[in-house]
Amino acid sequence: MKERYDVIHVVFIHTVGCYGSIEKLGAYASMVRYTKHGVEFEELFENEDFTILDEIVHQHVEESD
Repeated sequence: MKERYDVIHVVFIHTVGCYGSIEKLGAYASMVRYTKHGVEFEELFENEDFTILDEIVHQHVEESD
């Protein structure tokens, strides 16, 4: 049996004033995806420009025969 976890970090971006999710978390900057006025953006933000509000974890279990 193999277990795999997907983690989604929900963030509030202070400079943009909206919510998004982290695509790639870095030590000093992270790639964040967000939607504003129906347009989807993916930008690099310094970690101090957003606050992580929640972490959603999806567990995937694969059974081997």
